[in-house]
Amino acid sequence: MPTKKVNEPLRWTVEEYTNLYQSSRYLSNDVRRTLGLLIPVEVYLQDPSVSEQARLDPDPRISARAEWDPIRAIDIPCEPDLRHGPTSARISVIDFDPQTGRREDPAEWDPDLRRFYVLRKREKIYLSREHADLPQFHQVNVWAVVQSVLGMYEQETILGRPLAWAFEGNRLRLRPHVGEMENAMYDRDSRSISFGAFDRAGKRVFTCLSHDLIAHETGHAVLDGLRPYFSADTSIQTAAFHEFAADLTAILAAFLNNELRFQALQESAGDMQHDQIISGLAEEFGYYSHGRPYLRSAQDARGTADVMDNPDPYAWSQVLTGAMFDILKEMLSIRKVKLIANGRQPTLKEAFSLACNRFRRAAFQPFDYLPPVDVQFGDYARAVLRADEIVDPRDDDGYRAAMRGVFARRGIDCAPQESSERLNFYAYDIERLSRSRTDAYLFLNENRRQLCIPADQDFNVVDLYQTDKLAWGAGRLAREIVVQYVWREDVELEGREFGIAQGRRVPLWCGGTLVFDERGNILSWQHKPGMGKQEGGARRRAYSEAVRARGAERRDQLLAYQRAKLSAGPQA
Repeated sequence: MPTKKVNEPLRWTVEEYTNLYQSSRYLSNDVRRTLGLLIPVEVYLQDPSVSEQARLDPDPRISARAEWDPIRAIDIPCEPDLRHGPTSARISVIDFDPQTGRREDPAEWDPDLRRFYVLRKREKIYLSREHADLPQFHQVNVWAVVQSVLGMYEQETILGRPLAWAFEGNRLRLRPHVGEMENAMYDRDSRSISFGAFDRAGKRVFTCLSHDLIAHETGHAVLDGLRPYFSADTSIQTAAFHEFAADLTAILAAFLNNELRFQALQESAGDMQHDQIISGLAEEFGYYSHGRPYLRSAQDARGTADVMDNPDPYAWSQVLTGAMFDILKEMLSIRKVKLIANGRQPTLKEAFSLACNRFRRAAFQPFDYLPPVDVQFGDYARAVLRADEIVDPRDDDGYRAAMRGVFARRGIDCAPQESSERLNFYAYDIERLSRSRTDAYLFLNENRRQLCIPADQDFNVVDLYQTDKLAWGAGRLAREIVVQYVWREDVELEGREFGIAQGRRVPLWCGGTLVFDERGNILSWQHKPGMGKQEGGARRRAYSEAVRARGAERRDQLLAYQRAKLSAGPQA
């Protein structure tokens, strides 16, 4: 290993560094920092105006935030082929304003010092907090936050694999300055997240500097890659789930910074019921765009009964976000009790760190268990409980009982709909099944009756992947093979209540997600049945009729949703 002088980065050949980077997953963060595999990048972890707003608040706890530094350093993997832009393997920044035609010079990368810089009069100006007004700082800021969120999802304690985007190609484009737009927006067709800017109260507000908005839109992009059919407008809960996942991403991305979450603990005296830092999303955007101290809050107490007649998916999403934030509070309480029972008086930092680690796994690992289409809140609740059961079958500390209680109080049905234990597949080779989508299709085709796929219905294997996950304190989990399959049954809009849409056909998306372990045991099955007929004997026909009844119920719910949208008008 080369000798390292003080303040001098380690020098590697391209071949040495590439080999070292490929094995970096087995190294601790401290070692990775020492070897230069992680680089510190200064970004806004809180919105730029948070300290200004806090200074005016009469509450001394909140006014104390005026002394907090909104810009902090986060660690980003230093890829061997990191380039100007910044441009990494999965993300590229394109700083072009289509409204004015202006293209900003990209932030440039110094591979020797492992720092970004901007060139001014042939002089390299290395970007830091002193250059927060430069567009190149904005470029690095948005790139680093998206990179950190993607890394959070891909780590072994969450989804345990590299994630695919929902579009062709492997780089998500980030557009930090797209002109006047009071919003930020992920768009699959353009393969991009666009960030606007607007003037309000004498201030220029850049959405590309809001950590919560960046993480939120990245959450949309990640979920779109995991379950692309969730973008189909099939129900209010499916639309709301996308917003929930994005908000949850922003909350858990804030947890990645130890300093910020410990400040939240101090302000709330360890009682997350009074937290406003982690639970309040997009403070600057909410303040200047909507006149509120934040855009949305995870402290929302509403249940499904409170929003039943509300056509706004954002209102519905807060039910599920609030439920998961309640689960975090329950986990923190259980963790404190457990540490005390073991003869230790836990510090707030210790208890909260342990609770956050478990919560992050409990919230995101279930994404692999969700059906491929038409997700409902109950589907997610069941996936949360099943994923936790696989990691901790005994549940001695009562986490799952606490989670069931939270879901019940919010009106979210988490009762099992159908057990994978009833599946009795013909003999199969799990290695062959996991080899390709064609092999997976042949397996599914042979087992149509068990999986309730109509005999005359073609279907598509939309994804096939394997996971390699860890659980905090539980070691490595069994490798999972995940198969998603989908088909479409058209439903006609019949009746005058559909107005000009009468006679049109809308898709009823059907399909399922099967999760196997590496030995071929079935871990989970969530499916959305259709109305097609099944073949088989009397016992099979009886079960088939029950499944078709569920399909008919789904059809009726789809028609009711279409009627509600048409009656509500374009704003819905």
